[in-house]
Amino acid sequence: MLGAGEVTLRRTGGGWREAEVSNQSTGYCPDPDSWPAVAAALDRAGVVRPEGFTHAPVFRRCERCRENNVVREGVFVCVFCDADLPAAWNLRPSPS
Repeated sequence: MLGAGEVTLRRTGGGWREAEVSNQSTGYCPDPDSWPAVAAALDRAGVVRPEGFTHAPVFRRCERCRENNVVREGVFVCVFCDADLPAAWNLRPSPS
């Protein structure tokens, strides 16, 4: 599994520590389930980390208009065309 997002680090007396970790990436739009990949990368880098994302938006691609959406307040409806969004993550890269 791959992960992407944003990490804000702060320096402490013992090295680096996360201040915030999110999956906010509008290019890859990873599902919150990508946390294990992010945690492994932070561990390899020696960064003290939380047990999960501090902010984890949910992304879905609309199957009608193909636009990427951020699901807000658990409402799985496309903000562009008002179609229902799928319950499962569906933003895999398109085959070339």
